[in-house]
Amino acid sequence: MIEINGDSMRLTKSISAFYQFLQEKERSNLSFTEDDILAATGWKKITFRTYYGKGQLTDFISNTSDDKFEASNTLNISDVEFAKRLSQSKHVVALGHNCKSKLAKALLKKSRDNMILALELYNRPSLENKMDAFVMCFCTSWEQFLKAKLIESDGEDSIFKNTKKRGLKETISLRDCLGKIYASDSNIKKNIEEIAFYRDCAVHLLMPEIQGIVSRIFQSGVLNFTSEFEKFTEVSFLKSSHVGMISLVGEFKSPPSAIMKSTYGDIADDILALTKSLYNTMESNNDIEFAIPLNVKLVYVKDNKDGNSIVLTKADEGIEKLRKALFIEKPVDRSKTHPLLQKDIIRMINEKLYEKYDVVKLRNCLVCKDKGGKPIINKNCFISVLDKKKWKNSNNEYHYKNENPEIHYYSYELIDKFIELVVGQEDYLAGAKQSYNKKR
Repeated sequence: MIEINGDSMRLTKSISAFYQFLQEKERSNLSFTEDDILAATGWKKITFRTYYGKGQLTDFISNTSDDKFEASNTLNISDVEFAKRLSQSKHVVALGHNCKSKLAKALLKKSRDNMILALELYNRPSLENKMDAFVMCFCTSWEQFLKAKLIESDGEDSIFKNTKKRGLKETISLRDCLGKIYASDSNIKKNIEEIAFYRDCAVHLLMPEIQGIVSRIFQSGVLNFTSEFEKFTEVSFLKSSHVGMISLVGEFKSPPSAIMKSTYGDIADDILALTKSLYNTMESNNDIEFAIPLNVKLVYVKDNKDGNSIVLTKADEGIEKLRKALFIEKPVDRSKTHPLLQKDIIRMINEKLYEKYDVVKLRNCLVCKDKGGKPIINKNCFISVLDKKKWKNSNNEYHYKNENPEIHYYSYELIDKFIELVVGQEDYLAGAKQSYNKKR
């Protein structure tokens, strides 16, 4: 419907007619129906519904009521710009595509911008009052997002106060929004209320010394927002190229009382009291939706083959993935989990083989023999099985590679697994050796 050649663009009759139709309706402030669009453009119903269903028309039309629409954003752009924006959004779901209200769409955009601003300000090294800026933008972002949700579920009147005062209508508060959407025991609600408390009552206590503590609550708040925002809008909060996370920095210990008092005077007692209160709240509410647990660190890696970090989740995977990831993998002491060198584990495999099986069984399964003619597992047998299973390609339950100097270690679990493989199928070891030796 839109032809593009280099930097030029030629509009089809239907796109040009659609542009003129929307301009006329917006200029006259008149609503219109789907049938009106079809009559003006010559489209079939499936064409319009495909455009609308994919969110390609979100910038230009909004559903009002009784299956009617209103036009917007067409008076200040050219027909070519109009066509370009339709073309660019062809494979992109627009923010607010699933919203009927123009106000809800606008609030969603402002909400996303304010949360991004909160992150940018917090992560700016030169900014000393980053926590003050963060709590302001964070609370504003949540309030706008929750009001967009309320508008879509209960109508635009649901976000306004019932007041008889003249002038501008007042909207309900952030806490009112929370009460309408979340249950009283919701940790998402508690997290936002905690940060809103800093904004309203304790912003003077947000000193750099407690940044490491409050950042745990901030981090959970951002993860909650990302998850809730994407669930509602069906659009990613941030592009995949952006990390978008708050770094958990600073000491997680209470700042020394003497230093605090020498720096802040009498107000130091209030800061220390806030710190203690935070600790108590986190201990009694040990949930990732309220605050990042102390025994967790966030690590961004491409894969977990090194096996020496807790890999929680990526920024775009949301709070549920993070919650699950907390219990998947923990850092371990190699000396306890993988204590065996190659010569030791080969010796132990042979000892256990003769403890469990008679020599007749072993002659059928094993390929090599010692000087006395006894069937055994030798170095080549051992490496062949590891190569077949690709265990030495990464750090895992059975194998660990020390980088400098390069030393390979093995776990006790490998002994039983190795025996299970070579004894469970009589030709398994022979096949593994043939494959490995052929590569060599």
